[in-house]
Amino acid sequence: MRENTGKVVLVGAGPGDTGLLTLKGEKYIKQADCLVYDRLSSPQLLSMAKAGSELIYVGKENHKHVMRQDAINELLYEKSKCHELVVRLKGGDPYVFGRGGEEALYLVERNVDLEVVPGVSSSVAALAAAGIPITHRGIAKGFQVITAHSRKDEEADIDYSLLTDETITCVFLMGLAHVKSIAAGLIKAGRRADTPAAVISNGTLAAQRKCIGTLADIGEKIEKAKLTSPAIIVVGDVVSLNDRLDFFEKRPLFGRKITVPYIEAIPEKMEAEDDGRKFENSKALKNSNNNIKTNELIAKLQQLGADVTPVKTGIIKPIIIPDFTNKIKSADWILFTSKNGVKSFFYNLDLAGADIRLIANARFAVVGKATEKELAKHHIKADLIPMEQTGKGLADAMKLCMPYAYGGSDDNISDKMCKVCIFSAKEASHDLEAGLKGICELEKIDAYVNERIDERIPESMENRINEAVFTSASNVDRFFGMLSENTYVETAYSIGEKTTAALEQYNVREIVQADDSSYEALVDKIYNKRVYKA
Repeated sequence: MRENTGKVVLVGAGPGDTGLLTLKGEKYIKQADCLVYDRLSSPQLLSMAKAGSELIYVGKENHKHVMRQDAINELLYEKSKCHELVVRLKGGDPYVFGRGGEEALYLVERNVDLEVVPGVSSSVAALAAAGIPITHRGIAKGFQVITAHSRKDEEADIDYSLLTDETITCVFLMGLAHVKSIAAGLIKAGRRADTPAAVISNGTLAAQRKCIGTLADIGEKIEKAKLTSPAIIVVGDVVSLNDRLDFFEKRPLFGRKITVPYIEAIPEKMEAEDDGRKFENSKALKNSNNNIKTNELIAKLQQLGADVTPVKTGIIKPIIIPDFTNKIKSADWILFTSKNGVKSFFYNLDLAGADIRLIANARFAVVGKATEKELAKHHIKADLIPMEQTGKGLADAMKLCMPYAYGGSDDNISDKMCKVCIFSAKEASHDLEAGLKGICELEKIDAYVNERIDERIPESMENRINEAVFTSASNVDRFFGMLSENTYVETAYSIGEKTTAALEQYNVREIVQADDSSYEALVDKIYNKRVYKA
């Protein structure tokens, strides 16, 4: 008979790349009331947890344990008494040398409702990312996965006589400190000294590195390469295929370390507090943490193989706009200076209990392509996009088409001035507003606020930053305010003139400005910049 406990799900987090988490695993992470996790390669997994979820770190790393295994077992049992759903998040697959079986048995013996969600094991995925198929017709007909790590944090007692079949690929987990002794053991048992061998560090991540050799020399090679854990050792003739099948490390930005200071955007979907204060100037949001998506620029760079270090310098929060419906229902033009302005607009429209019929007679102008795409998500096509994607450029474009808002031509202009509503940041530049002043009935509406966040800078940034990308002047000022006076940036990529002007005030050796104010243009500059990989 079951006790009055919730459900515990052991979820395999995969080998490190967040994209390799299973759909079922993601679903449970988002639903979890309590998340118990080890040292993970990607902190993005934790950001999937819903607001209010209890996060507990039990830090299992080689030779370092925040909590012993028996204590973890008991913790899962105790938390199942407090929560409906407890998720135990484990790297790779829970049952591949992850001690998931021990945790599962402990819970089953106490009649706790249990489920196991398999994960992509690094024993297969890291090899694939290194260009090594774990099996291959005519070369390897099977594989063996062996732990090189004992329960007492020592080298495992491996019977190498069972690993002599040269048609079987051998994969050793948790054995970086024992590469020489593993190679020696295999040779002594009868494996050829010239058998191909590889060590893969941080497999499937942008920081992935590999060392290729043979059983005779792989130990010396990894010492010179100074690989770090987590690492996997693979032995077998399939290693010789790595040059031809290495798609991962051949991506154009692989090996380049790029710092991206960013401001967290408004989530795609939000639930606003509705407690009778709908139209107060409040910025309160509820349960928005679960909707945070990866920054678009960061995602583009990662797809091209860059090792990106994100540094959050701020967070965008929508403002609940007083008297929102009255402000917009008589507008002839509605102008957006960013995607966040669009998001805040529709957030307030929904909050007011209205729909797009309220703005049926309005025309829309946006500052650039990214804002146009955001508006299109709401099935509205922008009527005006300026060639110059700046506030001034939008103002100049509006002046050219303004007569049409009066009635269609200069000869048929009514006495009533055109009403233009601008939705922008509270601290936005006044270029657009100044350009339209006096030629229309203008209302600048504070749609969102950019709040500063001071995060701790990684130690790797204490002296020199190879490459950094900046998308606004405020981002520049905030980021350099976090650095020590002696820290400099070798190459800074700027999205536009104002960002460049801000960068010129700081310790930057080279500034590369995008041809236009878009992520695509920024990435193009980064892609075409020739640098020596670290």
